[in-house]
Amino acid sequence: MVAVELCGGAGGLARGLEAAGIDIAIAVEQNKYAASTYKFNFPNVDVIEDDIRKVSGGLILRKLGVRREELDVLVAGLPCQGFSESNRRTRTVGNPKNLLYREVLRILAEVSPRWFVIENVAGIKTLKSGRFLERMLDEFRATGYRTECGVLNSADFGVPQCRRRAFLVGTRTASEFTFPNGTSEMRTTVRDAIADLPHLENGANADRLPYGTFRTDVGQYAKSLRPGDLDTVTGNEVSRNSARVIERYRYIGMGQNWSAIPARLMENYANPNLCHTGVYYRLRWDEQAKVIGNFRKNMLIHPAQDRGLSIREAARLQSFDDRHEFMGPLNDRQQQVGDAVPPRLATAVGNALKECHAG
Repeated sequence: MVAVELCGGAGGLARGLEAAGIDIAIAVEQNKYAASTYKFNFPNVDVIEDDIRKVSGGLILRKLGVRREELDVLVAGLPCQGFSESNRRTRTVGNPKNLLYREVLRILAEVSPRWFVIENVAGIKTLKSGRFLERMLDEFRATGYRTECGVLNSADFGVPQCRRRAFLVGTRTASEFTFPNGTSEMRTTVRDAIADLPHLENGANADRLPYGTFRTDVGQYAKSLRPGDLDTVTGNEVSRNSARVIERYRYIGMGQNWSAIPARLMENYANPNLCHTGVYYRLRWDEQAKVIGNFRKNMLIHPAQDRGLSIREAARLQSFDDRHEFMGPLNDRQQQVGDAVPPRLATAVGNALKECHAG
């Protein structure tokens, strides 16, 4: 199967679909750093660095060298800020990014692929008490695509992170899409994911370092993301936190968050009680991580070291393999990792799509 991806980001969806045997031929990504990451990791993909509102279906068909109705899949990982339940200031019906799905509708009409897949946060189901999603579904169904929405937890598909994502899948073929079934037996822990990575300090800025000691209690998950011919790993940069922030970290045990910090150290917060539960959260070794999101802004803390997460640690918790590298300044790379679709979750959806397509 051949696919075109809109809003490709850092390539998490593409990496997962690739593992399922779905080839991305063209990707559209507006952010220059994310586009650079995509180009680096997928050198054979034609990456259009532009706003999807400026990209026509005709351009896509010309680049593919196919006619309308010949493309297998159109996929899109649309911006989630307007739907995310953790972003109260941007989670509004009036957020203009919420209407980008209509650009997918436009390109869908111009290209008419056999299938489409749209990914977003689970909060898309609850915005405006679910009426926003129902309107979306009605608009896609009106184009002749049988469209369903399902929410999957990445932790049920072997990703060491509790991250619920919504997928809208539509088809104009006779096949029906069945969402994949994950299981709690597939759950992977933070220890499985990052225990073999280098020991780092606050503000570490060496990109490439030798792996840490590969402990005997590290599971198959880390081994599967660590290519056998690599003896060093990239992405070992960590944000440099102030002395005050490091002092806060020292009061927080595994599984605790900002509420364990003495009030005297939170005086610069107008009202600390407004912090959500993921702020200043120290990960537990033997559980899944909380949602990675923007792990720098949330101040997610390493289980055993008084510092934030490195790029590579966050990427492992997202299920990116160690060959996948991220381009741009540190803040931009952190955002790319946090925004990405966990590749292993995308693989599960891709496998289900291929099975239904074959059927």
